[in-house]
Amino acid sequence: MKIRVLFCALLFAVAAYSEETISLIFGGDAMVHSPQFQWAYNASTDTYDFEPNFRYVRPFLERADLAIVNFETTLAGKPYSGYPNFASPDSYLDALKNAGFDVFMMANNHVLDRGRRGMERTLDQMGDCPNMGAYRTPEDRAERYPLIMEVQGLRIAFFNCTYGCNGYQALPPTHVNLIDTAEIAADLRSIEDKQIDLRIMTIHWGLEYVTKATDEQRQLARWFADKGFDLVIGSHPHVVEDGEMIGDMPVMYSMGNFISNQRKLNTNGGILVRVNILRNTKKIDSVTFLPCYVHKGILQQEVDGVVKQERQYFLIPTTEYLAGHYPFVLPAADEESLKTFHFNTVNRLPNFQLMK
Repeated sequence: MKIRVLFCALLFAVAAYSEETISLIFGGDAMVHSPQFQWAYNASTDTYDFEPNFRYVRPFLERADLAIVNFETTLAGKPYSGYPNFASPDSYLDALKNAGFDVFMMANNHVLDRGRRGMERTLDQMGDCPNMGAYRTPEDRAERYPLIMEVQGLRIAFFNCTYGCNGYQALPPTHVNLIDTAEIAADLRSIEDKQIDLRIMTIHWGLEYVTKATDEQRQLARWFADKGFDLVIGSHPHVVEDGEMIGDMPVMYSMGNFISNQRKLNTNGGILVRVNILRNTKKIDSVTFLPCYVHKGILQQEVDGVVKQERQYFLIPTTEYLAGHYPFVLPAADEESLKTFHFNTVNRLPNFQLMK
């Protein structure tokens, strides 16, 4: 009897282990237009506080084993500026890290907004925080790219590239990864002997404000599938685009704006994408998404019996708000805007489920 009980216990343990998942979360374009850092400024302390921006998405990020975001600005130092040449306070990076982000994508069209010096200072501020897409020297790139992360025993190689840098070029010896299939193929060959379980491409591509992926994006996505990538995550268009499965490879063509000052239809938010990976098979089990609306304005809520008002940019998960899970109600016009963003986004991704 004891042997039978032990055998059953072992079967249960194996079954439980086989169902265990590892979760990754990806965020879109983390931008800082001038009004954002102006609203974050505290004159009494001469500091910039971006914590409220990410307060309501933090619980989702903290539940992930690894969270990755497109860092679409620079930490080039003062004077700070927004579009078209972004330079943000250093505390913006701290806020993203404190919210739960672990890895930062840097290959985007704004990485060289303040030139070589701005890119290098951004890398300095990143310190030991994992990042990819921009490098000081060829040796730096050879050592750190592709970015290989071990997550709960799973070895994942992350790739990151951009269509361009707004006409700027990385001056030698610096390097920014561009969309170059020959270079990507060489980078894949460089990790053939490194026992990689998953290959993930994070890419800055497509046409701004277009909600459907272009033919060029779709063709390149199929090339990635042919080369053995397991997942493609896109950014740049500032709106959420459609997604699809190419064989077993999920493609999210654009996650939209993670946070920004853009307020036009479809630009006032984005999605978090969660990827669940089965630990035992090392295969992607599910890809879900969470629409997040950017509320620009005042939130009023009662905290410990005291009614408080706060003016900031707040990322609000739409499913949580629509379910009444927050202790505040948006003004009628803003609530209607949130609903429009939510339903437009859900309708654009009918082949993927909402994150729960």
